[in-house]
Amino acid sequence: MNLYVLSNRGIQSSVSDDPAYELEDLLVDTCDAHLLIPVMRGSRQWVQRSRRHTAVFLEKLIRRTTGLYQCLEVSLPATGAPNVLIVIGISGAQLELLSSIPKWRQRFDLVIAYVFDAWIWEAYPTFTNQLDHLFVPLPEVIPTLQARFGIPVSLLPFGVDALVHGSDGSDRPLDVISYGRIPAQFHQAFSKAFNQPESAQCYYRSLPRRAQYFPTRAYHEGDRLDRQLLFHMLRRTKVALAFDTLYPGMRVFPHSFVTLRWFECGATGCAIAGKRPTTPLGDQLLNWQDAVIDLPDDPETSVQIVKDLLADSSRLQAICSRNYLQNLSHHDWRLRIQDLLTQLSLPLPARLVYQLEQLKSLQMKSLPLQAHPSTQLSV
Repeated sequence: MNLYVLSNRGIQSSVSDDPAYELEDLLVDTCDAHLLIPVMRGSRQWVQRSRRHTAVFLEKLIRRTTGLYQCLEVSLPATGAPNVLIVIGISGAQLELLSSIPKWRQRFDLVIAYVFDAWIWEAYPTFTNQLDHLFVPLPEVIPTLQARFGIPVSLLPFGVDALVHGSDGSDRPLDVISYGRIPAQFHQAFSKAFNQPESAQCYYRSLPRRAQYFPTRAYHEGDRLDRQLLFHMLRRTKVALAFDTLYPGMRVFPHSFVTLRWFECGATGCAIAGKRPTTPLGDQLLNWQDAVIDLPDDPETSVQIVKDLLADSSRLQAICSRNYLQNLSHHDWRLRIQDLLTQLSLPLPARLVYQLEQLKSLQMKSLPLQAHPSTQLSV
């Protein structure tokens, strides 16, 4: 197998894109994949930067004439092994990257995509129906996508790099953290209760860096350091706040789904307090004791519940160990890559197999003495 990853990192840099680029880098590392980074044409960049009122018309004109991207030259080996192209996009709109490769459909034996916010139907380009397979992280959209494009669509839940970023360490000086979406009333209540001069505890709110279009350096070291800092803060935190995407006060979503933060916070050993995802998939993916500490709708009562949890050090450490172990065993990105390749009847590269064995070894070291065999990782 010759694997190629088509990346949006030359077009946009933001905390929303970071997990996609992190997964791309993991494919490069574990599957010896080749990273392809298209460059948008100067005319399209000018339209984006100028934010003209004619932007929609001009973009359509550019797409129909010169195309949005400079042509990407890709040399494919004649080894007899299948040439596989994968696109990982935040939305279906990023499948437009395929147009940067002339005759992409004829040149690759297998073309697949993994779309995060998969429910935005109008974002998908018309040639989506030429894909061999589409993967999405929520099951509710699969029937519509299959009917709309007539291609195989499969569930691939989000994951986390637990092998690199995971921890069940007990040295956690930070009490509570939140990042991304959180209802304002909970943020205000925790700030008021934890961040006063007389408070012995601390609530930290992590804010995202500003998004950058057409970065001069694609997903550079500064972006990676930003991501590494988030994981380090989580490893040093006792409790992380997270809420279902359908909970009032959140950004409007059409579905409940298990977002990345549930795995990021769990793998780093945080106890997760908030509102459990109401999707049935939530009960399948977060199916162990205290995977989520459910909070009531009243923010002040929720603050007291979290304070009581912080006072119970033995329960906190048990939650930390379980969350780390479960994510290591079931939710590492390498396991998702294994599932994807297996479903496509593609071989598992040697380096991926080696890192899967590393996961299994760490899992065995972290298991309690009388662990149930069902918690063990299958490779």
